[in-house]
Amino acid sequence: MKIINAIKNIFLDIVIVILVLTIIIATINKNRPTPLFGYYFFTIMSGSMQPTLNIDDNIIVKHSNNYKVGDIVTFKEGNKYVTHRIVDLNDNKVITRGDANTTDDPPFDKNNILGKLVFKSKYLNFLVKNRILLILFVILIYLIGLVFKDDREVKGNVKESS
Repeated sequence: MKIINAIKNIFLDIVIVILVLTIIIATINKNRPTPLFGYYFFTIMSGSMQPTLNIDDNIIVKHSNNYKVGDIVTFKEGNKYVTHRIVDLNDNKVITRGDANTTDDPPFDKNNILGKLVFKSKYLNFLVKNRILLILFVILIYLIGLVFKDDREVKGNVKESS
């Protein structure tokens, strides 16, 4: 039982450290996406993909080796990232268009695609915009867990010595 608890505690410690480091790196690299286990998080900034994606929707994209016409992808265009739907794909050239747009985007190299849409939500927006609060919340939960863990160990030692 002690071994299982030790493994569980080590695993939780590692997860918390990875989450906090990822949030800190993402905060420092505001202009560059930071992957978390291969997934990238973005906030939709324009209405070009309405009604599929709305302004302030949060999306998660993941790199793939198999893109096809109809996929919603996020790609790098100059110094910004754009999320549009693939309308044509020939060899390594990709043409996209926003669902609300009437014209295609200029063709670009397939290697500029960061990933394709795997999840969207309006509710991740609070966490994305308030990274510092999220870091503090995770640290607070961790510290509360340590207090209760120490409390249980003290009570366990008292019972054993009685």
